[in-house]
Amino acid sequence: MIRGLYIASTGMITKQIQQENLTNNIANLNTPGYKSDKVSFKSFNDVLIENYDRKIGNKSFKNTLGSMPIGVSINQTNTDFSQGLLEDTNRNLDFAIEGNCFFTVTDGLNEYYTRNGRFKIDSEGYLSTIDGKRVIGLNKNNQKTYIKLDSSNFQFNNNTININGTSYKLYLVNGTMEKLNDNLMYGQNIQQSTNGVVHQGKIEKANIDAIDLVTELITVMRNFESNQKVIQSMDETLGKTVNEIGSINR
Repeated sequence: MIRGLYIASTGMITKQIQQENLTNNIANLNTPGYKSDKVSFKSFNDVLIENYDRKIGNKSFKNTLGSMPIGVSINQTNTDFSQGLLEDTNRNLDFAIEGNCFFTVTDGLNEYYTRNGRFKIDSEGYLSTIDGKRVIGLNKNNQKTYIKLDSSNFQFNNNTININGTSYKLYLVNGTMEKLNDNLMYGQNIQQSTNGVVHQGKIEKANIDAIDLVTELITVMRNFESNQKVIQSMDETLGKTVNEIGSINR
């Protein structure tokens, strides 16, 4: 019965983490370029059950009864990088990527990667993210540079921004990405991508199906409650065992 408590409690812990993950996905339903996360599980190693009740003469021998699982745990959180739907905004500073690549932005110290193409022009006239990270482009010599705009009156064609005779190609990359905060990624094996197509006046919606998420969330909550009831039932049974069966009548 004690093992049953452990199994039910690990079920509650994993369902709570899964619920938090689903809630975070739902909260980012309207975040441009957001990529949903999914939790995967693994079981603990089974415990081998043995006793020494088998006796021959005065000597006890090991008797293998079988194995017993002791619950589940979180294996890892995987990010779904599938393409989200593109939504028209008719805003010149909105960009959406079609393809498996990312915009490159920087805070001046480190480079980050994002699918969120909702940009602005900062106080110094550079194209930047809403939270102030500057978008990196390539100049005519194919060198990395900040994109100087001064105004939103520019031409965009073939992933390239043209303004006042100067051209900047958006620096798109791909690689092995992992999530950071604020819808940003950091990556390994980063290389320039030539496969992505950038659309102006659009944003990429989060790759989330709200109905599926809500349905899964309800299922997870019910499973959590079921494990909770199992623990309550076992607790009551153990209480009776200690207080009633184990008592000595006088």
